[in-house]
Amino acid sequence: MSQPWIFMGGDRSHFTGKLRPAVRYKQIHYTERPPNGPEIMRRTGGVMFVPVLITPEGDTLQDTTVMIDALEERIPEPPLIPSHPLDYAVSRLFELFADEFFLMVDMRTRWGYPENREEVPRAFGAFAGALERGHAIADRMSAYVPGLGINDATIPAIDAHLRDLLDALDAHFAEHPFLLGDRMSLADCALMGPFYGHLYMDRVTRQLLYETAMQTCIWIERCNRPVPESMGAWFEGNYPPTLVRILELIGQDAAPILTAHGAGFRRWADGNARPGAEPDRYVGEVATTLRDVPTTIEARSFVAWKLQRLRAAANGLDEVTAGLRRWGCGDLLADPGVTLTKRHFRVIVDDG
Repeated sequence: MSQPWIFMGGDRSHFTGKLRPAVRYKQIHYTERPPNGPEIMRRTGGVMFVPVLITPEGDTLQDTTVMIDALEERIPEPPLIPSHPLDYAVSRLFELFADEFFLMVDMRTRWGYPENREEVPRAFGAFAGALERGHAIADRMSAYVPGLGINDATIPAIDAHLRDLLDALDAHFAEHPFLLGDRMSLADCALMGPFYGHLYMDRVTRQLLYETAMQTCIWIERCNRPVPESMGAWFEGNYPPTLVRILELIGQDAAPILTAHGAGFRRWADGNARPGAEPDRYVGEVATTLRDVPTTIEARSFVAWKLQRLRAAANGLDEVTAGLRRWGCGDLLADPGVTLTKRHFRVIVDDG
């Protein structure tokens, strides 16, 4: 038997929740281990993010966007990323939405309820091997809350978005097993990040899901235990009203905040971007709104890289561009001004 892949992650990790369904769907032989900080730092040159995949040949993969692309290239069957142009772009849109906007939702729910604030550090401590380490992890993670635009004014709007999204998802999953039809895709993996890693694992939101979104709970379990040989086809652009409703919610609520990240990066890049250099992770505060409620976020250069990937997926295709505009996501296609690329586990300004 060949050497197994090594998977380092944790159940309450947003991005572990995204990657695990993809690894299982590809049916690779893997061993899951707790994250080993010194080993990860050594392998990545000091970039300490989980999850991490180590291939049987000893190569290290980090960043779920890169990892899922690499899995698809290395193991093309069964396919996870659609080839149909609109399905492909929608998969990237869901990835952008779940990875970058939904942090606002899952960090509000994780740290906004006393029951979760009490439970989560203990869960981290059990995983890390010591309660004090669990509290240290919780303190570090909860410190990100203000920069995400979460405050007393925006919390009602965040909660309203979650309620509306759960209603829309439950209506969709009552008729279709996966987001893009009868087969799991990158879109499902992306949404599983916050939905499994946070909402399904945390006490308050787990109860909310059980009481109001049972079809979504069934989808979560289906994605965590995929059986690809029993799956059918993707929609290939023929989207039912249930999916359109979800896409319109992304356009209504997420697009303005994601667009603000891009605008903040462009403002920073003008005069600061240097070819071959790593941009600042946070590139300044920018004003935006959620459901007409003003807020301020810390713009992140990584979001600009993800916006660039969505723009590449659209690639001037009329069908894709028209769809994104119809759902309220057209502003996400704005030119970022500076091209970013991934090199040695870091986002850098492209040097040609």
